[in-house]
Amino acid sequence: MDLLEKCRAYMRADEARDAGLYPYYPAFQGPADGGQAILEGAEVCMLGSNNYRALSINPQVIGAAQDALALYGTSATGSRLLSGNLDLHDDLEADLADFFGYEAALVFATGYMTNLGVVSALAGRGDLVYLDEKAHASLIDGAQLAAASGAVVRRFAHNDPGDLARQLAAAPTQSVLVATDGVFSMEGNLAPVAELVAVCEEYGATLLVDDAHGVGVFGLGRGVIEQAGMRGRVPLMTLTFSKSLASQGGAVLADARTIDFLRHTSRPQIFSAGLSPADTAAAHAALREIRRRADAEPVALAAAEHLRRALDALGYDVTWSAGPVIPVRFPDQTTMLSAQRLLLDHGVYTNAVLPPACEGYQLRIACTDAHTPDVLEAAIGVFASLREDLLPRYRQAA
Repeated sequence: MDLLEKCRAYMRADEARDAGLYPYYPAFQGPADGGQAILEGAEVCMLGSNNYRALSINPQVIGAAQDALALYGTSATGSRLLSGNLDLHDDLEADLADFFGYEAALVFATGYMTNLGVVSALAGRGDLVYLDEKAHASLIDGAQLAAASGAVVRRFAHNDPGDLARQLAAAPTQSVLVATDGVFSMEGNLAPVAELVAVCEEYGATLLVDDAHGVGVFGLGRGVIEQAGMRGRVPLMTLTFSKSLASQGGAVLADARTIDFLRHTSRPQIFSAGLSPADTAAAHAALREIRRRADAEPVALAAAEHLRRALDALGYDVTWSAGPVIPVRFPDQTTMLSAQRLLLDHGVYTNAVLPPACEGYQLRIACTDAHTPDVLEAAIGVFASLREDLLPRYRQAA
């Protein structure tokens, strides 16, 4: 059979396109500014961005990227191991380690590659890897690479330290890596970091927390480890620059010896060009801004709480969460895609999320510091005006 036959037979996206409901790969024109964005030539309320601290349009962040572009050019043009390491990378790593309370940090070209490179380099033959059953795809793929090297990979029940403890108690005595998201991006729930730390310390396991969606938002900007009071007790922390840090790239934080090991053994690190100068400088400027704002609670949290309560009062099936992410559930794909299209036609952009990225079908809403009361009230007004169109259809489908 022709390998590409599966591609020609794939019809799921075409079915959505034919129905006028295809929501993916929208081509925005310009940045989201003040909670607004331009899509198909029209202004829309942007409720689908992970730009939680609204720093992608911050003048200091943009200026830092422009300065780096002018001084260093467009690319590192080589792997960091050889010719692509810049003083910008070293400076950012030093500040990341200082801010998050670790001995050292290592910057990767993307957040996805960070988890891929860390898990696959640390775990192999003779090791056990335990993943939260809702762990991010990058952790799963890193574990699959580790399994190819001989590691045994298992899952524990979502946010259930008790299940992890039961499995570790019955596991053979060997080195163990436990990996979880800090904030689960599709539902907004926080990992029970303190309880996971206690279990891992009891059984001698090494805990990795991927705090892509917690950094900048929780724990005075330091994320869920700080929020849980566990600074110094989580051996491995990973993060991405593409959310609150308003750039591209990612990093792992750990003790200095572990970071040095990863520098010389992680294949995604060794065989990729270094993060571009502009992206590196932008992430560093965003980190400085988050540090400067550390004592102020992010507007995104209050905005999400207000919007969450308003949608619930209107009768939408809202999942409650602690962070800026608001999942609104629908009973099937067609109902969810129809809702996304109708909202967009009325100037509100949301993310349409399908399994396996989440359980069931949902519109994923995310609030940022740019969502002022006026912007939110306008969006709530749209949800209210469409209530009679969306909710009867929802109830009929349910």
